[in-house]
Amino acid sequence: MRPALKNFLRYPKPFAPLTVHVRPQEVVRIQTDGSFKSGLSRTAVLLRTLKDEDYTLCNTYFNHANSTESEWQSVYDGIEYAVKKEQWSVELENDNLGVVKSIIDRRSKVGSLFSDYRAMIYKQVRDLEYVGIRWIPRELNKADDIFRI
Repeated sequence: MRPALKNFLRYPKPFAPLTVHVRPQEVVRIQTDGSFKSGLSRTAVLLRTLKDEDYTLCNTYFNHANSTESEWQSVYDGIEYAVKKEQWSVELENDNLGVVKSIIDRRSKVGSLFSDYRAMIYKQVRDLEYVGIRWIPRELNKADDIFRI
């Protein structure tokens, strides 16, 4: 077992709130993932509702520069999908530590492309009651399974 996975299972990190509202009793869980290979980018979103129903989304993009852009897009797609499914309180998980840290710490420096994504994510977050985000180990990210369907 990877040390990061073992550590996470022993001491899971809390969700970092992206909104000013207090976490409500009921929130849905979203996991997102990005994939990039040979100029083809895909994003996957797994949304689990309060009734334990799973909704999935997989998008394909041909204009992304690299895998990091795919990860940023997957987070944006996840929040956008929550709005489409009328889920107003969400906790989002992603396995790219750099992206998650850059979203949480708005003062961190990112390239201009990624600062545009961060701005788009925060603009979308304003439409929701509550959004929390955290990093999870790759092995726990079930959104990755969507690529294999």
